[in-house]
Amino acid sequence: MQSLPPPASGARSGTVPVVPVVQGRYLIGCGGCHGVQGRSGQRVVPDLAGQVGYFLCTPEGREYLVRLPNVAFANLSSQDLADMVNFVVFTFGHDSLPAGTKPYTAAEIARLRADPLRMADLHLYRDHVVRGVVRTCPRARALHDYDTAQAGRESGRDAP
Repeated sequence: MQSLPPPASGARSGTVPVVPVVQGRYLIGCGGCHGVQGRSGQRVVPDLAGQVGYFLCTPEGREYLVRLPNVAFANLSSQDLADMVNFVVFTFGHDSLPAGTKPYTAAEIARLRADPLRMADLHLYRDHVVRGVVRTCPRARALHDYDTAQAGRESGRDAP
């Protein structure tokens, strides 16, 4: 079996994809469920593409994104997690980002992840957060699509 030569220093090879570190962290930690480009078929897992920025319409929504268990417990330093969350928000958020959105800092991430969400009904809390976001940013109504599908599955009206 012939091995491929390593990519040239600082250059992209036509045969070996080069992924920025922060994007690689997203792909490893989040991309399996949320999709390579933030599209997951949101009836089962919330889409990030075109929607994740809406959470930054309210302080509670901004905190929610980091306090989610899979985010808060990520095996990353607070700086690396801040970089990854900012990658998600600013890359996938697109037009859903409120004007003047400030990036997360390592200090903010450290503070928020020290108080992860630990509740039996995370979906109910998400619905509460989304309702607040939609009141502040009415364009965020599509965030309810996931909650509606989840409620249907839980009641037995809809199967995944």
